[in-house]
Amino acid sequence: MDNKPLISIIVPCYNVERYVEQCIRSIMEQCYKNIEIIAIDDGSPDKSPKILDKLANEDCRIKVLHKQNAGVSAARNSGLDVATGDYVVFVDGDDYLAPDYVDYMLKLANKNNSDFVMSQNCYTQENETQISEDRIKIMTPSEATALLISPKVIVGCWNKMFKREFINKFTLSFSTTLFYGEGLTFITKASQFANSVTVGNRKVYYYRRNNEASATSKFNIQKYYNGEKALDNIHKELIVRDTNVELMMALHKSMFCLGALSQAYAHNLQKGYKSDCKHWRTIIKKNLRILCLSNQVSLYRKVLLTLGYLFPGLISKMDMWRRARIASKSVS
Repeated sequence: MDNKPLISIIVPCYNVERYVEQCIRSIMEQCYKNIEIIAIDDGSPDKSPKILDKLANEDCRIKVLHKQNAGVSAARNSGLDVATGDYVVFVDGDDYLAPDYVDYMLKLANKNNSDFVMSQNCYTQENETQISEDRIKIMTPSEATALLISPKVIVGCWNKMFKREFINKFTLSFSTTLFYGEGLTFITKASQFANSVTVGNRKVYYYRRNNEASATSKFNIQKYYNGEKALDNIHKELIVRDTNVELMMALHKSMFCLGALSQAYAHNLQKGYKSDCKHWRTIIKKNLRILCLSNQVSLYRKVLLTLGYLFPGLISKMDMWRRARIASKSVS
């Protein structure tokens, strides 16, 4: 198409029959037309595979891969294996895109020929307004890594775009031994290897959060073991190290432990997982001083971590209310 870059959009799908048609159609309806859509059916037992096949019959740009269930990381890697685009985008099957998503990401990529571009914002609530002014910043690998680890960005490989030659050059892929924290592992590796990371603020991605809010969902201790392993691996394998990256690692790890602690209490399992709760509180206590003394950490998070360490049961109740509120206002 007039020598315009081809954009490969990879969508892993598992049990998303309620959302996947909206997701794929939002990609089909992009203002920028030179795209290939790679939808990976990860052995989904619902109607997702049939929906994907139906959409593929409507649009020759859609390629559907039917795979045996192996998890989201393996699904994304399968997409990378067959992608032929100049750039790669990841979209979750229960989210969707604004019509100008690809246009906007290409604008960021062209600004400084960055290997990796992203928006710091996305739509998460119904009737949310667009930003009034877009502030675009070109970041060094160190600055971008600190940002991605910080609470300022929702963790995920979506709402971003990568040069495919950059991914291939550094053989970037998703860890299939992680089922929690695999996205953060991928994007922090990418940010450290990138020539630069261009960061905008325009909202072009709709992130559905109502499937995260159930306080009655089963507590899975392996998820927290896996997530902590991912954070420890990220820290151990850091290529760029400075005080800000280290500070954000301490903050991220502490907030993760607070979340684990809160969920244990929410499910009344603090006695059954006594040693784990003690471990998580120890990590929070270890980092509290440096976090409370830093002007890079908000007062809100300083108070939250302090109260979470002292009164985990109270914070757990507050977290359950917060999750329910997020779910009630989530984009649909």
